[in-house]
Amino acid sequence: MFAPRIGLKPLAELCHRLAIATTAGIKDLKVWQTEAQRGSRQQQLKIEQVVSELNSGNTLPASLASTGKYFPSLFLQMVEVGDESGQMDRTYKRLAEHYDRTLAAKREFLSRLAWPAFQLGIALLVVAILIYVMGIIQGDREGEAFDILGLGLVGTSGLIKYGGFLFLCAIVMLLLIEAFRRGAAWVKPLQRTIVTLPMVGEAFQTLAIARFTWAFQLVLGTSMDLRKAMPLVLDATGNDYYARHGREVAMRIENGQDIHQSLAATGAFPKEVLESVAVGEESGQLAEVMGRLSKEYQERAGTAISILAQAAGYLIWLLVATMIIMLIFQIFSSYVGVLQEAVKPI
Repeated sequence: MFAPRIGLKPLAELCHRLAIATTAGIKDLKVWQTEAQRGSRQQQLKIEQVVSELNSGNTLPASLASTGKYFPSLFLQMVEVGDESGQMDRTYKRLAEHYDRTLAAKREFLSRLAWPAFQLGIALLVVAILIYVMGIIQGDREGEAFDILGLGLVGTSGLIKYGGFLFLCAIVMLLLIEAFRRGAAWVKPLQRTIVTLPMVGEAFQTLAIARFTWAFQLVLGTSMDLRKAMPLVLDATGNDYYARHGREVAMRIENGQDIHQSLAATGAFPKEVLESVAVGEESGQLAEVMGRLSKEYQERAGTAISILAQAAGYLIWLLVATMIIMLIFQIFSSYVGVLQEAVKPI
């Protein structure tokens, strides 16, 4: 869970440099020796480990695998394919394009969440100010501070508790995000559930299919055995709703079934994808068909990201609106209580 991993941007930049170097005909050892001088200190240490393994006579895939989970599985598997087929330059280039698109999608998603997140921050700040101010304005009820919010948090001590609670929530949120990014085992049932939700689930399916079609057309351009390739392709979706069918699809292909029949048996793929795969198999142009389908789904992925960002924005706005409404009612209730105490006969 906490093992170091290369970031998306450094990985995209690395793939671009590797593509240029290998296209120029530079040997692997020299390429990675140069890379050991770039990037963060952690990245340099991991690449120095790769260089050490290469110096010991190991292959590039084995050398990269020695770094553990530092590089994503898709990167490791595609390097192995490129090494076996002698197409490392093409492999690095396609990986660079893939990580560029992924990075652009991430930036778009975060940019769409910027304003709702800012509003949430302002709302949380207002609550913090009220907690602190209520500690200054002392009530007359038995010398206690006036808790206008009804949260049991007043003054400096209340502000510290409130800040600690927000910090804990932020840590939990970051852990959840990291767990999803790394594909932790306990989030896989949640991934399968999210895909079945209306609208949001369709967006997640579109993103997964976009990655599937890209990875599929990439391996079709190599000599990689489909029985080995299909689990990798399905794992590239980043969603267990599809990834869990990898071995099943590979076994069906091994038993003589067509690719589209093997995919259809999972019940996870939309009709148009299955029809496209069937047409590609029958015509002998599966790689070309998947290339066109990949471009189409890449365009759809932009819309899917917009939908997810919009849904997340609405969720944040709902949280802000709920906080404001609760504060209004609580303040009003506290004000009414003060008036009632004021009119009581002495």
